[in-house]
Amino acid sequence: MEWLAGLAKAVVQVAIAIGSMIGSAVPGAVPAHAPVTPSSAAVVAAVASSPSSKAVPGQLLVRYRDGVQAAAVDALEKSHGAARKAEIRALRLHVVSVPTGDEDAIALALGSDARVEIVERDFAVTATGTTPNDYWWPNEWSEVKTRTNLAWDMTQGSSSIVIASLDTGVDLTQPDLQAKLVAGYNVLNGSSDATDDNGHGTWAAGVAAAASNNSIGVASYCWRCSLMPVKVLGADGTGTTANVASGIIWATDHGARVISMSLSGTTGTSALQSAVYYAHSRGVVLVAAAGNSGSTTQTYPAAYPEVLGVAGSDPNDALYAWSTYGAWVKLAAPGCNYTTGRSGWFGSFCGTSAAAPAIAGIAGLALSHAGAATNTAVEAALESTAVKISAPVAYGRVDAYAALLALGGSSAASPTPTPAPTLSPTPAPTVAPTPTPASTATPAPAVPTLSTTLSGAITNKNTTRSFALMSGAGTASGTLTFSKTAPLTVTVYSANGSILLTQTGGSPLSLSFVLPAGTAQIVVSGTAQSSFSLTITYPAP
Repeated sequence: MEWLAGLAKAVVQVAIAIGSMIGSAVPGAVPAHAPVTPSSAAVVAAVASSPSSKAVPGQLLVRYRDGVQAAAVDALEKSHGAARKAEIRALRLHVVSVPTGDEDAIALALGSDARVEIVERDFAVTATGTTPNDYWWPNEWSEVKTRTNLAWDMTQGSSSIVIASLDTGVDLTQPDLQAKLVAGYNVLNGSSDATDDNGHGTWAAGVAAAASNNSIGVASYCWRCSLMPVKVLGADGTGTTANVASGIIWATDHGARVISMSLSGTTGTSALQSAVYYAHSRGVVLVAAAGNSGSTTQTYPAAYPEVLGVAGSDPNDALYAWSTYGAWVKLAAPGCNYTTGRSGWFGSFCGTSAAAPAIAGIAGLALSHAGAATNTAVEAALESTAVKISAPVAYGRVDAYAALLALGGSSAASPTPTPAPTLSPTPAPTVAPTPTPASTATPAPAVPTLSTTLSGAITNKNTTRSFALMSGAGTASGTLTFSKTAPLTVTVYSANGSILLTQTGGSPLSLSFVLPAGTAQIVVSGTAQSSFSLTITYPAP
């Protein structure tokens, strides 16, 4: 079958090359022939699966306790043969290089020092492996499916809402992106040059917020939102969790309201989780691709509770065969979107890498429309109004129009889809969608609740798993289910470190505890290998 895969790859590359030439010569040109919908096999051939994460050789992540002097840190690192490569100041985290092959031994030695709070391996992440598959893909079905065209009647976005795209960078000369860009950052070399040397980042950015209604190119989800390119992946489409953590911190500190991450890895780190919490606690909506493994394997950062993990759905609201799925994936969004490419190219982009920026663009619309809305309010609106589908995701397929109504929008008497760019026709839906009116008769509950599912595995090397949960004050309940007969323990800590609950038992383990307003830490621990799932219902922040 290798020859067949090679042939499919060659066909895709030829299609990309032809599309590039046409796009460069006549930006936004209409296809000379009728659009053709590729077979599902052709789509799958164009979507690379998400590989398992591997530890980054010769690299550790170290956090020191408060009060440890810089001179002592330098001396400690040197004594163990470690050399500092980078520092994420907001997380008090050092990225250090160590001799390849000695990572575990040095980590053990550093971890035994009382001055060290955390030491862990860094792990690889990668772009979720997608390529444009067909230049003649029918334009814009995804915006009609998600009723984003009706949401445009309420807002097309605002330039004050910045969507950061953490990826391989952006082609700064792309005609549909040039006017949308704010200052970006290259984590790899510490410069302001976030030029895309791969192509993936330009595709992802265009889905979220390409310039629209300008007679060329494509109509994105958030027409007027600003784009912040943050380069965390190299020319080969790979990077590290430390890169991503640094990018999250930089984007947050420089005004991003939404962070879109079309990347994933099968192993998380406390550094990445801390960066996610840093951003979320400062009001940022975080969105990440679930991955393209076609399995339930959890990926990070999508699996963190503070992140909207996104699967890829098709025009019939089924998941594409390549999409990762599971109860830990919060939302589905169209997995193929027309978008921007390098050198003035336009084409179709498929994979959860395309689905994630669709959600990011809709989040940008929501923040533009409801200026006072918090990130948690936007997340709740996206989740509660999602269309229930048979696909195995937590909430359903996103509905942009319903989400804006839930945030306080008012429907027009006869909503009319905003016309697509003159040279890029948008197919109309067969039946005009009926707006979902905002509910005013039933008052909201006095103490609204949210639910989330936290999943992970206890191993011989990692006997505890920790999760951050932001909640309001009130009673929470949960159920822990796991695969082995050996008992597991759940411990809940308040923000000040006091223990709110410690409970040990077999599966299923029922929990009930009182949470103060703020961020609680939930720790699952055990002595035997076991995969687990913890579903918690808690007061909304």
